[in-house]
Amino acid sequence: MVAHLSTDEVYNQACLDETLDRLPSASGELTGWNARGVRVRRAMPPLEVLQEWEARQERVRRAWGALGINARIQTSAGPYPLRLEIWHLAREYAIHADDIQVPMTARERQAQLRWRVAFGLFAAQEEGEPVDAEVEHDRVQLRQGGRQYDLDFETFIAYLTDRPQQLKDPAGRRLLRQLRVQG
Repeated sequence: MVAHLSTDEVYNQACLDETLDRLPSASGELTGWNARGVRVRRAMPPLEVLQEWEARQERVRRAWGALGINARIQTSAGPYPLRLEIWHLAREYAIHADDIQVPMTARERQAQLRWRVAFGLFAAQEEGEPVDAEVEHDRVQLRQGGRQYDLDFETFIAYLTDRPQQLKDPAGRRLLRQLRVQG
């Protein structure tokens, strides 16, 4: 996980330095880039990878702070609002917190789920894959294939991130696989 996050920070640094064109190319664009970065870091001692990630992350966060939330940064998609890049990174960190089951209180988890649902809907729209869904209290009404599905926040987020394996309930995992086939 840390190898993946460190690779992300190499990309973030290149965005800041406007040196994206100097990054090693990889097939599959960002997915290929990430796979290559993880492979390279497998040969490194875990502590070294952790220290690399921490140092890169600190540099990027300081630089972003100096630029200010309303700045635009260069990305692989062209100039992009820093505010939205930070949201995307927060979503990424939340996904991986789920992957490694970071402990949190029920209240913290509910707050996290609420912003992830809101951001997930926004991100899907921004990425050109809008989702027909409405949030009602602590549930999401998802419309797909002429049917409506009543999903809790965890299930909806697993749907948005295509991570059915994060659900403990086998029925929920089956439903998400079915929805992906329909979608």
